[in-house]
Amino acid sequence: MSGPTVTPYPDGTELTSTALTQSAIDTLVQVLTCGMIGITPPDDSLVRISWPLEGQPFVDSTDDVCFLRCVTEDEPYDKLRDRTRVVTTPSPPPAPVTYVWTYTRVWRVQWTFYGPSSTDRARAVRSALFQDYFADQLAASQLFPVPDPAAPVRLPEQMNAQWFERVDFGISMYEFVTETIAVPTVASVPVVIKSEDATANIVIT
Repeated sequence: MSGPTVTPYPDGTELTSTALTQSAIDTLVQVLTCGMIGITPPDDSLVRISWPLEGQPFVDSTDDVCFLRCVTEDEPYDKLRDRTRVVTTPSPPPAPVTYVWTYTRVWRVQWTFYGPSSTDRARAVRSALFQDYFADQLAASQLFPVPDPAAPVRLPEQMNAQWFERVDFGISMYEFVTETIAVPTVASVPVVIKSEDATANIVIT
């Protein structure tokens, strides 16, 4: 599980978020996919993350290769956010006020399998997602697969005058995100009351 991301704001406060970065979820699902199809240690030549900067190497029609894509989805569930306020009692004062937002982000994880074993490997991934070991690994990063994904789809593809065996499988995953920001408060406020006869200084703490 990756650590939280801290974003400094111009006013001096910092937003701390548990949201997974793109690199973190790509690496996590890549490693788990290798385990799901029986590849150990993880091999990034057989399970490849889509859209690498250096491009993808050529794939032969006899090679068993998986291409992995993790992208966020726009769903109504993503737009609901709960906010709570936490006041601590430090010594000495003033006490900062911490605001905590929680919400659910939705990821679409897509596997594209090429090669003679593509059908079997798509089935293996689908079955493994709901086994305790892999479900626990995802839950440790606050990722929870949505049950009842659609079955893998066989889509043979023609490239370079060859037919490539291809099977696509995808699933949505919910990511529970917590974001916090601490807002400083004042210890006291001086109030000056003036009248014709006298001036009174009052400090409100």
